Amino acid sequence: MKSGMLLFTLLVALPATGITADTDKLPAPLRADILKLIDMTGGAHMGQLFGNAIAQQLINNLKASHPDITPKAFTIIKVETGNLLANPAINKQLVEMLVPIYAKYYTDADVRQMIAFYKTPLGQKIIQNNPEIAQASMRDGEQWGKDVLAPELVKRIRARFQKEGIKIDEPADESQH
Repeated sequence: MKSGMLLFTLLVALPATGITADTDKLPAPLRADILKLIDMTGGAHMGQLFGNAIAQQLINNLKASHPDITPKAFTIIKVETGNLLANPAINKQLVEMLVPIYAKYYTDADVRQMIAFYKTPLGQKIIQNNPEIAQASMRDGEQWGKDVLAPELVKRIRARFQKEGIKIDEPADESQH
């Protein structure tokens, strides 16, 4: 029963995504150009980046809901998430999901201009540095959120709840159930 609840907790922690890969309705040149742009800007690593974010979210939620869990569980989450998202078929689904999103915001001319830009030395430098910048931004942003934003936000919400007469009970200790 306990492992069933643990798996439920993990699954609930996954972001709900409606994959609407409507790429068949796109003009073939636009679809091809978008796929080229995604590939040249790191599409091959997209699954890995997405997997790292999912694994970290699962770990954070698991730590919060089960503080006494063995650290080995975190390693398992990282390994299994990485293995799943390293699968080329899964990564292809992720890339295909992005095509209509790009098509919504960019014309084929826009995409071709971006492809031309990313072939320049500056474009190549951006491609090279973006994964590290994204990871550092996510890591530092999460820490900032915990250290700066969350305490102030909790303080403001509690004050507002008190002003409005809203009472929130502390979460019940699950070990009593």
